Amino acid sequence: MEETAEKMGISAIKYFDLKQNRVQNYVFSFDKMLDPKGNTGVYLLYMFVRIGSILEKSSHGTCEALEKLKVESEGFKITNQSEKELALAILRLPEQLEMAVSDLQINRVCDLVYEIAVKIAEFYNLSKVVGSNEEQSRVLLLEATKKVMAKAFELLGMQTIDKI
Repeated sequence: MEETAEKMGISAIKYFDLKQNRVQNYVFSFDKMLDPKGNTGVYLLYMFVRIGSILEKSSHGTCEALEKLKVESEGFKITNQSEKELALAILRLPEQLEMAVSDLQINRVCDLVYEIAVKIAEFYNLSKVVGSNEEQSRVLLLEATKKVMAKAFELLGMQTIDKI
């Protein structure tokens, strides 16, 4: 528990620092950094853990089952607007990385990962994953989302966690 709390705290501080636009004034606030709601590292890590929890509960929750699904599946199918918006958000990572480097604004990566977290929440509220007819497709979409978030966290210097 202490290790998870330390990872969350350090990641929350890093995220708060990096999400600031470099041309605006910086206001240090532990309350804002550690807020579990809104555009914070704590919220992002919560959404990351939530994806993992959904994947574990699915019939493809084991690594072997997920790898088998990736091989046998035709990919994921977009069946509603929330899936489409989530898929489009994760596809924007290369574009945002390029813009962050060219404009020297790492906050673009922070903005994208927050947008992805918001899209996950919308997707989760509007689309049943476990036990749905589209479970395989949605599991693949969530797995792709988790990988994109993990890469963004890595680039931002944030550590991921498996449980909260």
